[in-house]
Amino acid sequence: MNTCYRIMIVEDSATQAMKMEILLAEAGHSVDCMTSAEDALTHLATERADLVVVDYHLPGMNGAEFCRQLRLRSGAETIPVLMLTGDEERDVEHHGLESGADDLLKKSAGDDVFVARAEALLRAAKQRSALSAGASEQFRQRTILVVDDSPTFLTFLASELEMEDYQVRPVDNARAALDIVAAQEAASLDADPSPDDGSEIDCVVLDLVMPDIDGIELCTRLNQIRRTAHMSLPILMVTSHDSNQEMMRALEAGADDFVTKSNDTVILKARIRALLRRKFLHDEHERILNEFKNKELEVIQARAEREAAMERAALAEELSRANAELKRTQVQLVQSAKMASLGELVAGVAHEVNNPLAYSTAHLQTVAASIDFVASCETSVHSEMATKKLDKARTRARDALDGLQRVADLITKLRTFSRLDEGEFKNANVKDCIEATIPLLQHRLSGKVTITTEFADDNELFCAPGTLNQVILNFLTNALDAMGDEGEIRISTSRTPDRYCIAVADSGPGIAPEAVDRLFEPFFTTKDVGEGTGLGLAISYQIVQSHQGELVARNRDEGGAELIVSIPTNLSEQNHACLSAA
Repeated sequence: MNTCYRIMIVEDSATQAMKMEILLAEAGHSVDCMTSAEDALTHLATERADLVVVDYHLPGMNGAEFCRQLRLRSGAETIPVLMLTGDEERDVEHHGLESGADDLLKKSAGDDVFVARAEALLRAAKQRSALSAGASEQFRQRTILVVDDSPTFLTFLASELEMEDYQVRPVDNARAALDIVAAQEAASLDADPSPDDGSEIDCVVLDLVMPDIDGIELCTRLNQIRRTAHMSLPILMVTSHDSNQEMMRALEAGADDFVTKSNDTVILKARIRALLRRKFLHDEHERILNEFKNKELEVIQARAEREAAMERAALAEELSRANAELKRTQVQLVQSAKMASLGELVAGVAHEVNNPLAYSTAHLQTVAASIDFVASCETSVHSEMATKKLDKARTRARDALDGLQRVADLITKLRTFSRLDEGEFKNANVKDCIEATIPLLQHRLSGKVTITTEFADDNELFCAPGTLNQVILNFLTNALDAMGDEGEIRISTSRTPDRYCIAVADSGPGIAPEAVDRLFEPFFTTKDVGEGTGLGLAISYQIVQSHQGELVARNRDEGGAELIVSIPTNLSEQNHACLSAA
């Protein structure tokens, strides 16, 4: 479907205008018809057109002059013009195109040719409209301020200029002219494109000789106003005396042109058109520069906003990392405080238990020795019953000594597990750490839950034994929670030239796929509410990282889960400080 364009036809022949209107309407376009160039310019001041079709021969202003006037209107310079003529002379075609028409077509051409040429000019109409949409001024009549103390000449010149479709503001004294231009200057400084009455002055035509303030003084003041306000306001000086001296004075005062008064105003109007053309080009240049400046400012602002957004995002990310680090530190501090409290408690309990334990063991050993002595004595007094009682007492005393020794071993392992100085990095035996940890969970091991161990030949490692005990305890606790009342836990260690590995595998249900990636996040737990805090593996991960190691969780092919700790074997006292800081 063709786009509907708005086309203006300027034709004094009603028959020709109706014929073209029908042809263009059948092509799907909206058409306005005008009988004179003056009416067309007035109409275009309020109504936009995508194409103007104008006859070369028109009453009053002809088609060529219409084109020249149209091209002087800001916002209308891109409207395509198709000029029609019945003349066959080449001078007419040349004159029409030179005046600003985009195409010239003889009326003798066929209807199809006329529509095709019109469509060709309309193809870029939307682009032209878009380009001219940013124009700083509306399509409007040019306003000329005429200043002359002669009412006769003022009326005559105003009439001549209005016939050229100019809007004229005649004043008979210089002070009134200064007030009008000063009002326009104030509007310009307030960034208002035009005065309140809508009659922005585009050109000033003033007489050289006037009472009170003459043309030279008025020109000087007007020149000062336009320089202050950066106004584009051409000034044309007119005089009855053709004098080079007067012309030089006018030009030095700031006039842009100088012309002699005459009954024939052709030269005067041509000078005005030339000044307006220069003003139009200047205004367009300023508009384009302002658009570029605005675009540049928009780009700078967008870049600044983008950089500010990136800085905010980076700051938010940094705050998020700091918050996460703070949470991890808080978790570690809480756990360290718990372990310190546990160490102090175990040390105190062990100390209190050791005293009666040593006392009971010593006395029980004396009792056992006494029983052995009595049993060894040869006496016929001993009855068979007494001999049985002595054997039973000896057996019970040895069993009691074994029990007390087991309690002593447990106390030793508790103290080994919870010693406060075990948080320091030093050379330690990982096998001893693991064997000290297992008895702490003995109360959870039923007859159906077993723990098996398989150690490497060399288990010496530079590490923090206390925190490593904590990692192993967390692994074993999670394995027991996963398996329930029965199953098997297998602890194994292995060594390569570069790494020392600890693996804890269980026969439980394994790790759910959705939990694998979140297993080491603080407060993440798969246990029911109230059964776990989700801190054990998160703390273990941080402890392994402090050893510059790696912690991996995976599901075994044969079932169950396996946690593997890998720690470098080349850690030494030299990087102890760095490790402790980590």
